[in-house]
Amino acid sequence: MEIAEILLLASAFIAALDIVNLRGKRETRFLDNRLPMVAVACTAVILSYLYLAWAFATNSFRFDEVYQYSSSGLGLTERLYASWASSGGSWLFLSFMFASGYLVIRMALGERKEHKGTYEFLDVLLIFILVVVLIQSPFRTLGFTPIEGRGLNPLLKTPWMLVHPPIVFLGYVLALFSLSFVFGSAEASPRLSRGLAATAWLFLTLGIAIGGLWAYEVLGWGGYWGWDPVETSSLVPWITLTAYFHLTTQLTGEKTSSRGFMLMVTSALIIFASAITRGGLAVSVHAFGRSPVGYVLLTLMGIVAVYFVFAKRKKGHALFRFDVNTDNVYNASMSLSFLSLIMISLVCVWGIVFPIINSATTGSDVSMDPEFFNRWTYPFALLFLASMVGCHLHERLTLRSYTAIMGGLVGLGLVFAFSGFPMGNMLTDLGIPMTLMAIAAVTYSLALNLARGRSPLLLSRGLIHLGVAFIMAGILVGSSSVTDYGELIGSPGSSMTVGDLTLEFGEFTVIEPSTTVLTSTAPQRTGPEWAGLMIPVTVRRGGDQSTGDVYISLYTIHGVVSRPTVVRSLGYDFYLVLHQSQTVYMALGHTLTGTPTAPPEFVMSVMEFPLMNLIWAGTLLMCIGIIVPIYATRRAPPAGRPTAAQSPGF
Repeated sequence: MEIAEILLLASAFIAALDIVNLRGKRETRFLDNRLPMVAVACTAVILSYLYLAWAFATNSFRFDEVYQYSSSGLGLTERLYASWASSGGSWLFLSFMFASGYLVIRMALGERKEHKGTYEFLDVLLIFILVVVLIQSPFRTLGFTPIEGRGLNPLLKTPWMLVHPPIVFLGYVLALFSLSFVFGSAEASPRLSRGLAATAWLFLTLGIAIGGLWAYEVLGWGGYWGWDPVETSSLVPWITLTAYFHLTTQLTGEKTSSRGFMLMVTSALIIFASAITRGGLAVSVHAFGRSPVGYVLLTLMGIVAVYFVFAKRKKGHALFRFDVNTDNVYNASMSLSFLSLIMISLVCVWGIVFPIINSATTGSDVSMDPEFFNRWTYPFALLFLASMVGCHLHERLTLRSYTAIMGGLVGLGLVFAFSGFPMGNMLTDLGIPMTLMAIAAVTYSLALNLARGRSPLLLSRGLIHLGVAFIMAGILVGSSSVTDYGELIGSPGSSMTVGDLTLEFGEFTVIEPSTTVLTSTAPQRTGPEWAGLMIPVTVRRGGDQSTGDVYISLYTIHGVVSRPTVVRSLGYDFYLVLHQSQTVYMALGHTLTGTPTAPPEFVMSVMEFPLMNLIWAGTLLMCIGIIVPIYATRRAPPAGRPTAAQSPGF
C-alpha cells in the first residue's frame, strides 16, 4: 500500500471521528484548541493528490495510472491534466478540491456549534468520496517499471482538458457546500448558502458551455450537443439549480424548506451525474467502464436525500411547498418559469434512467435518441421563454393582455410552422415568434432599467435572460440551417467551387514523429507515438475569405485521429474534417515508420454552421449576469430586507 493510500484511509477515519465528536458535543480541536482535527484529514487528502501529480510530473511509470495516461514526451502542463484523465485520478482530484474547500470553510468559520450540522454533512460527503477514491485507487502499481508510458489519448491533448474538468468539479463542490449550509443554524448560513449556490451556478454554466465548445472544436462530431447520457446528466443539476433561483416567497411561503429542497435535489443529481460518468451506469462515449463505484454513489445519493428529510423534519419544517400564483403577471411568470424548468429536468432524467432500467431488466444496452429530448423538452423551453416575457413586461401588462399576447405568439408560431416560413423547419418556425418576443422584451427592460438607474440586480437578471434568449435563437436558427457540402475529393495545390464557396488548398506539410511511447512490454520496446499531415485551406465567399489548417494524425496506439478545423466568421462557421482514405493512410503509415510521405489526394468534408457566435455570446452574457448576485451575497442584508440573492429572476 502506497503512503498516499494510507493518508486517504487516515483521512476517512479522522472525518468519522469528527462526526462522533460533533454529535457527542466533544472537543473537535487539538494543539491547544487551535486546529480542527478535520484540518489534518483535509491536508492528508491534499497531499495524496500532490503525490499523484508529482508521480505524473516525474514520469513514475511504475504506477499504472501514469503508465496508461502519460509519457515522457508530454509537456509539464499535459502531465498535470493527465493526472485527472482516468476515473481514479479524476476522483482523487475531486477529493482534492473538496478537501481544499472544506479546509477553508472550517478554518474561516471556526468550531462554533452553529455550524455543527454543516460540518457533519461535509464529513459524511468526505468519507464517501474517499471510499470511492480507494475503490478506484490511482496508486495501483505494476509488477515492473516500464521504460516509457503509453501516452495520453490525443482527444485529451487540448487546453480544454486543463480547464473543463476543474471548472465542472468546482461547480459540483460548491453546490454541495451550498447544501451543507442549509443544515447550519448560524445567522449567516442562509446567505452563505445562497452565495455558494450562485457561484456554483456560474461554474456549472461555464462547464457546460466549455464542454460543448470542446466537443465542437476537438471531438469532431459536427456539433456542440448530442444529448449523450453524460452531457444530459451534467445539464440536469444546472436546470434544477436554475429553478432554485426562481423560487420566491410568493410561491413558497415564509417558513418552508423549498429552496433547501431544490439544493438537495441538485446535489443528489450531481452525485447521480458522477455515477453516470465515472460509475459506468450508462452507455456513453464520455463515460468510464462499469465499476462498483456507481452503486456506492447511488447509495450516497439516497443518504443525501434521507439526511435532508430527517434534518428538516426534526426542525418541524415543511419539506417543500410551491403554490402556483396568478395574482399578477410577475408571479404568474415566475410560477411558469419554475414549472417549465422542472418539466425539462424530468424529461432529461427519464431519458437517462429508462435505458438503465431497460438494461437491468432485459440485459440489452439502449440509448434514447436525441429526437426524444428535442421533442419533449421543446414545449417547456418555449414556456420558459414565455415566462421571460412576463418577467420583463409585468409593469405594463395585465394578466388578460399577457395571456392574449402569449396566445397570439403561439398562434403565429403555428401559422409559421405549417406554412414552412421562414426556415422550413416546423419546430424552428414554431418557436421563432416567442424567441423574438423574448429578446425584444428583455432588451426593452434592460434599456429602461439602465435609463432609470435601477438596481444592478435587475440589470443582472436582464443580462442572464438576454443570454438565454440568444442561445435559444442560435440553437433554433443554427440547427435548422446547417449546410453539409458532403465529402469532397481534392488534391494539394488545387481549388474547387461548391455552391457559393470556393475552397483553395495548399500543399501538405508532413509532421514526422518526435515523441515515443511503449509499444511492447515483453520485451519492453518503444516506438514513435504519432505522425501527421497538415494542409492549409482558404474558404472564399464573395469578398470574404477565411483560412485554417486541417490536420489528420496516425497514432501507434490510438489509430487515426482527425480533429476538425473550425474556420470562423461573424455570421457562420465552416467545419472542415480531413478523412482517412487509402492514400492518406498510406502516407501516414510511411511517415510513422520513418519515410515522410505526402498523399497525392485527400477526402475532406465541409459543413457550414450559422449563428454559432450567438450561442457563445449568449453564454458570455449569462456568466456576466451571474457574477453580480454573487458579489451581492457577500454583504449582509439590512434588517427586514431581502438579500440580492433572494430577489427572484436570477
